[in-house]
Order: sequence, then structure tokens, then C-alpha cells
Amino acid sequence: MKFAFVVSLWFPFGGMQRSLLRIAQACVTQGHQVDIYTGEWQGERPEGIGVKLLDTKATTNHNSNDLLAQRFAEAVADGNYDCRVGFTKLPGLDVYYAADPCYADKVHSERSPLYRLLPRCHAFLRQEGDVFKRGNTTELMLIAHQEKTKFIHYYQTESARFHLLPPGINRERLQLDKPATEIRQQLLDEFAINDAKQLLLLVGSRFKTKGVDRVIEAFAALENNQEARRYLLVVGHGKQKPYLRLAKKLGIAERVIFTDSREDVPHFYHAADYLIHAPRSENTGTVLIEAMLCGLPVLVTANCGFAHHISDADAGLVVDEPFEQPQLNQQLAQFVTSDRAADWRKNGPEYCNRVDLYSLIDRAAEIIIQRAEHNRSEHV
Repeated sequence: MKFAFVVSLWFPFGGMQRSLLRIAQACVTQGHQVDIYTGEWQGERPEGIGVKLLDTKATTNHNSNDLLAQRFAEAVADGNYDCRVGFTKLPGLDVYYAADPCYADKVHSERSPLYRLLPRCHAFLRQEGDVFKRGNTTELMLIAHQEKTKFIHYYQTESARFHLLPPGINRERLQLDKPATEIRQQLLDEFAINDAKQLLLLVGSRFKTKGVDRVIEAFAALENNQEARRYLLVVGHGKQKPYLRLAKKLGIAERVIFTDSREDVPHFYHAADYLIHAPRSENTGTVLIEAMLCGLPVLVTANCGFAHHISDADAGLVVDEPFEQPQLNQQLAQFVTSDRAADWRKNGPEYCNRVDLYSLIDRAAEIIIQRAEHNRSEHV
């Protein structure tokens, strides 16, 4: 069968984008054909999968999404595809992979009444409604299970349309080809760090959303930072200058290192001592489970969809919501000085060995194939 996947942007370091490609590859492995339609593709193109570029250039993100919807509808209008799978909110999809939290809930719980008057707000609500509104036939794949009740509340979505997926952690990506001690020393040499006692790690792109400023402020608040010889490594793509200025203002610029995006992120998991994740918004948080699987203690804010795995595993600390900077500062100080670090390092991998954190890709491919078969049967 033939499947059309669609996403506004594909780049190699996005968690949702990586899942998209793995799901597409799983479908191809089972003998099906997949074309990916997108407004922009960054990085190498995959073998055995078609990449179709659409002109979605616009002055705003919501206008670009509307153009994507229009161009995609035109591209699949001939009916040659058995299933249309969206990773961006578009009308007319057969299956939607919900990587983002419920926008309507964010608007009503976090934004001001003035924000709700903005054209972009109206557009994003309309686009979300096109997917989740009652009476629609789009099947919905959720990895952040807590979002289901929110979508039902705002759109009266039928419960039967939801498929709750497990996380899709790629174990193979996290395997090492050399000892962790050797990897740590290589990274220390690469960044000219010769006095490190503790390496703190933050992994994520879109620095404002990922709360890089929050982590830098908490890192600066640690007592005796200089004497403790701690370093903060920020791995991911984003505008570094504002955060470097903040680190300089707080007197810690020499101990905050930005690496940009890296293919060897697992090396950082195995080389670091702690992971910190304090985003403003995080529907899931794959990095949390990846770090835990590698034996890295995790400090995370409770707004992350996967934060409960850290609590369930007893593999670190979860900072309560609503977010308050002094609370994060206090929790980080407790975290990096706790005598429970050895237990956290042991508990994380043990939890990952007994809980299904891996079958998202196979399950998602199964849902897509079943919907395609259903679509075919209706047209016979």
C-alpha cells in the first residue's frame, strides 16, 4: 500500500521527526511505500522513502501551516494513497500523531484574554479543531496520555478515536562502542575541561521552550560552584547569544558550554553525572527516558509528559508545578549533593528493563496499516 506522511519541517535532531522517520521505515520494512511531504527537509534524505517538498513559505507559522494543508490536499487529491498520516495538524487526515500538547488547554490555562484575540491564536485553535473536533474520522495517536482528557474536554472528541502509545525509545541508538570512562575523557578533552568534578547536562533544541535560562539561573545559584568544579553542557540547536550573556552576567560563563546539535548525544548521557530538564512546555520528554536508561540521574519539572517515569523508577527528582525559580534552585542544590545518586543510577536502567518504553514505532505502524486496510475495503 501507499502512505503519505506530512510534516511542516523535518530536521534530524527533533524527537518527533526521528519518530516519524522510524515509523515510515517500519512501514517500508513491511512492504509498503511511503512518501513524506514537507515544507522543508534538513539533512540527508532517507533511502527507500520519497521526500516531496511543498511551497509553504509564509510570514507566520500559522499561515505556513494553512499553506501546507492546501498544498498537501492538492498533492493527494488523485486518491493514490491508502492512508494520509499527519505529524502537523491538518484537515482531512486519516491518522494524526499528536506530538504537541493540547493547544486549547494552554490558551485557556496559561495565556491572557488578550492573547486569545490574536489572529495566530484563532488560527492554531482552528487547525487543532480540524483534527480533534467531534464527528471527524481522524484516528489519534497519543504518547502523552494525560492530554486525552484535555482534547475531549475542549473538542468533545470521541474516546474511541484515541490510540495511547508507549514511548518509542531506540535502545540501539544508546549503545556504546567504548567504555564510558573513555568517552567522558574524550569530551573533557574536546571542550578543554581539565578540572571537572561534576558534569551537568541539558539536552534540547529551541532554548526558550526548553528553559535553558531557568537551568542557567539554577546552576549559578549553586553554592561554592567554583570550588565544586561543576560544568553545565547544553546540547542542542538554538540561539546561544542571549544565554551566553545571561551566564556571563551571573559570573559562570566559563562553566556553561554550548555544543550545538550532535549526533553523539548518547555519549553525553554516559559521560555526564546528572541531567536537568526544566522546559516551559514538554508534551513528552524522550531525553528523560534515554538518560535514565543510560544510568543518568534526572532532575525534571512536573510539566513534562514523561516526568512520571522518573518518579515511578525513583531515578531522580521531580520539581512540582507551577514553576518557581527558587524551587528549582533549591531542588538542584539538593539533587547534585544527594547521597542517593548511586541508587538513582541503578534504579533507572532496572526500571527501563521491566517497563515497555520501546514499542511505539511498531504500534504506530500497525495503526497506520490497519487504517489503510480499512480505507481500501471501503473503496472496494
